[in-house]
Amino acid sequence: MASTFLVAAPALLASGAIAQESDDQDSGVEEITVQGRYIPDEKRATSEIANVIDADAFSLAGDSDVAVALQRVPGLSLVGGKYVYVRGLGERYSSTLLNNSGIPSPEPLRKVVPLDIFPTSLIESVLVQKTYSPQYPGEFGGGVIDLRTKAVPDDFVLEVGIKGKYNSEATFKDGLSYDGTNSEIFGFGGSRRNIPDEILKDVTLESLTEEEREAAGEALPNIWSIDHETNLPGGGVDFVWGNRYDVGSESAFGFFTAVTYDVNTRYRNGIRRTVTASDSGPVIRSNFAPEVCFNDDFKGEGGDDCGVRQSNMDVSLNGILSLGYEINNDHSLNVTSTVLRQSTKRSLIEKGVFAQEDSLRTRSTIDWIESQVWANQLSGQHNFMLFGDSDVFQDTVFNWRANLSRSDRDVPLRRNTVYEYNSNLDADLILARTDGNTTIYNALDEETKEFGFDLEQAMYIADTPVDILGGFTYAEKERSFGLVRYNFAFPSGTTTDLRRLAPEIIFGAVNIDPDGIRLTETFDPSDFYTADFENIQGYLGADVELSPKMRIAFGVRYEDSTQVVDTVDRTTDDPIRVTQKGEYWLPAATFTYEIIDNMQVRLAYSQTIARPDMRELSTAPFVDDERGLTVRGNPELRITEIESYDARFEWYFAAGESLTVGAFYKKFDNPIEQSVNALGDDRLITYVNGEKADLKGVEIEVEKILFLQDWFGWDWLGGREVFIKANGSYIDGETTTAEADLGAVTNAIRPFQGQSNWLGNLQFGWRDYDRGENLALVLNYTGKRLSLLGVFETPDEYENPPLMLNFAYSKEFQVGDNILEMKLEAENLLGDEILYTQFGVATEQYDLGRTVTLGFKYKF
Repeated sequence: MASTFLVAAPALLASGAIAQESDDQDSGVEEITVQGRYIPDEKRATSEIANVIDADAFSLAGDSDVAVALQRVPGLSLVGGKYVYVRGLGERYSSTLLNNSGIPSPEPLRKVVPLDIFPTSLIESVLVQKTYSPQYPGEFGGGVIDLRTKAVPDDFVLEVGIKGKYNSEATFKDGLSYDGTNSEIFGFGGSRRNIPDEILKDVTLESLTEEEREAAGEALPNIWSIDHETNLPGGGVDFVWGNRYDVGSESAFGFFTAVTYDVNTRYRNGIRRTVTASDSGPVIRSNFAPEVCFNDDFKGEGGDDCGVRQSNMDVSLNGILSLGYEINNDHSLNVTSTVLRQSTKRSLIEKGVFAQEDSLRTRSTIDWIESQVWANQLSGQHNFMLFGDSDVFQDTVFNWRANLSRSDRDVPLRRNTVYEYNSNLDADLILARTDGNTTIYNALDEETKEFGFDLEQAMYIADTPVDILGGFTYAEKERSFGLVRYNFAFPSGTTTDLRRLAPEIIFGAVNIDPDGIRLTETFDPSDFYTADFENIQGYLGADVELSPKMRIAFGVRYEDSTQVVDTVDRTTDDPIRVTQKGEYWLPAATFTYEIIDNMQVRLAYSQTIARPDMRELSTAPFVDDERGLTVRGNPELRITEIESYDARFEWYFAAGESLTVGAFYKKFDNPIEQSVNALGDDRLITYVNGEKADLKGVEIEVEKILFLQDWFGWDWLGGREVFIKANGSYIDGETTTAEADLGAVTNAIRPFQGQSNWLGNLQFGWRDYDRGENLALVLNYTGKRLSLLGVFETPDEYENPPLMLNFAYSKEFQVGDNILEMKLEAENLLGDEILYTQFGVATEQYDLGRTVTLGFKYKF
């Protein structure tokens, strides 16, 4: 079935449309019958194995961001609340597009874009394609996620919404915070956190005089201490405005703009441990847990607040502006600008025993993380008759796009202090070492430029519908990262009277002096790197309807890429330049056979790749903010090559009702995986190429409307359409460690990191289109998954994700000519927790709490 027909088919009636002149009109026109095959949704219409979630599905389930919505798709799991893994494969094996263009990630440790930064109010639909087709980039393992922003509306739209949020673990309870700025509530850290001009005027402190160094130390913001503060409720507002205007008889202009603002406070009170192996069993090396304070060595001395306590104030401010101009029915232009901002104010206190220490310590961290993605796209859609009035060649469709995107991530004024309990003085003293206090500034900037076009030529070859597809894309991106680290050094003989005071007093201007406390730096050239990437791409393919029941889509993509990373060797200070080139021809084919009118089978094969990310080729170190681990790249990494085989049976038994059963197998050469080396008392995460890996699995999904009124005579349901949606996945993956890494990694053969064997979702509820009422109960299950690799005989660490039961209800009320919508949402009704285990020991554990959100939206 050619794609031209597929585009037109939804406009036809389900079982054929019949148009007939009425008896009282004599036009001389006989009965006309127009027949078309009913295509219920894009999942069936596309030539590939895919799933689609649209704006209606977001609203029905009460999804606030795209990451939460996608975890209901078969074979998809959510990691860290924002990273979507397709078929159990990590971020390197999935790609994210915005309106068919690549977007940079604001995360320094992730190749994938965190999808929680995309509010569903800005997104029209999300396509998750699990089989590869050549019009998408060749970096494809588990799948591609294509986000489509809302475009120019057909009619006037104006909506204003407001919501409030309550969490049982955070709201109105004692939390943590520190002195900040008034602009933080809107997600802007302000100039107060900037590096002082006294430091910026020279590259290093060593070039400053003692008087200038003293001035630089005094100019650093004197903000260190964490205070107890009541956590306030979360809340948000959103605004949507759009319209369309006719210009002449054929032209039209339209615009769409939306702004969303959300603020939320999260509180974590739990434990964190590290475990190693010994002949006698597991040994806990670092222990931040309540029982530490009641240890025989510390009982009655260290208080009762051991463990990990953390408050995060998360602020998101997002906006989109779309301008569209339809020149006529065949030509249109569109400009879309999207800004996504997320900021986090973090206050963290860890109290317990550090690795190989016999003393009770308290480490405090204050943080401000400000991330922004700015994507701008100019695109055009054009239909024309390239070959004139031909019986062979039909309309030619030409789409082009030019995209400029930028991501920025700034972490100004990250501060750590470490105090140690002194039992003789019955006091906590700040460590008089460089690790007793740290001030860090780091920033990541990435810019992506992309231009591409797609051409589709529909034709008939001996009455066989054929679509010829082709396109070209040129993409380049530049990234830079830098980190500077400062400490205040204590002079010898510093009294304990000073060290027991608050940091604001210790590091006050009166104590900063060339003969007293002195500002120093830990400057390492390898803390900086720059990277460039260029990729020239082209593809050619065909979509052929072999018969009314058979369809085949096939093609090949060519990619020629060059990636250059410049950094410095940590031990020798010699510059390191990594140049990685890759030239690939990537074929793909999908065959679809329609068994009967509403059943079909798909078979697919493809070859794709996965390149190392820029930071994975750099030796520059990064710190994982969530787990506190140091991560460093490997300049020797090679590109992974992937072969994929897919099959899916699809049964569309009615409008909005379907059953799909799929199976897949993937084979990897040179898979990139995390490895672990020793770094003093801690672990250093790095990357290596494994020998091989494979992945196989089964997916099943069913959607059914339940006609309970007819089945059981339940008239009380009225016009409510009751539905059930369920899906489940079983995934089995296995990676084989490279020979060079066998000495450190405990298990040479293991699952993919982040892969769960079992995934399941159940959604039950109803819709009432007449009354504007929606209700949904959503259950999400994610099986345990490998979190960190075990090393030196220590077993692997596993995450046990919470079983999530959520509820969403919305109702519309008529207010004059306008509509007021009320929405109630409840998350984690079961009260499940976050848990990581290793050796049977909980290495991280805390409660999420239950969250209730009440919102109102006024629609003009």
